[in-house]
Amino acid sequence: MKNPLSQRRLNPNGFGSDNFFMKIIAISGSSRDKKTNMMIELALKEQSNFEIIKLKDLEIKPCTNCKSCHQTYKCVINDQMQDLYPKLVEADLIILASPTYFDNVSGIMKNFMDRCLPFYFSGQLAQEKVALLTIGGFKEYIEYDDLGNCKWCLENNACQNSVDQCMQTMENFCRLLNLSIIGKVSAIHGDPLEKEKELKELGEKINVFRPAKKKK
Repeated sequence: MKNPLSQRRLNPNGFGSDNFFMKIIAISGSSRDKKTNMMIELALKEQSNFEIIKLKDLEIKPCTNCKSCHQTYKCVINDQMQDLYPKLVEADLIILASPTYFDNVSGIMKNFMDRCLPFYFSGQLAQEKVALLTIGGFKEYIEYDDLGNCKWCLENNACQNSVDQCMQTMENFCRLLNLSIIGKVSAIHGDPLEKEKELKELGEKINVFRPAKKKK
């Protein structure tokens, strides 16, 4: 099945001065087209070849723990996750981006992670390069002191701790699949622009990144 709902910016002439074509796929776990996707766009601002997969637009069913993939390395559920498996394998760089829900990734991102179980047994994504993005919200509920400081941050660093826990979930996912993390950025208070510098630096790191040729 061809997915018409993903966002693409593809340059047919390839990427880089040496006409190198680098495949970048960004997986967005946002249920809205707002802050999380803005972080992806900021990180890939200088890129001409990438594809953003919005999980909210796809039919991806939960893992049923049928254990078929333990031996076959393939998932038996016939839905749009089947479109993503080859994209993940073929990608030179994967970006995982999620808003923070209850100190964790969003439900649709966790569902996506669970459905990546075949890669745990096959090792097919081992050493694949990945970048991680997360953002915390509740901006409209934050209480500020007279100096404009967030009270939650001053009391127990709650805002940063929350996105850190979300980031830890994504790091654990990468560890289990033996993915290689090249960078990570987390933002708080629903404000991607507060981390614009870090996102730009991540983009620069992606700019100079040249993956090894994949085995056929």
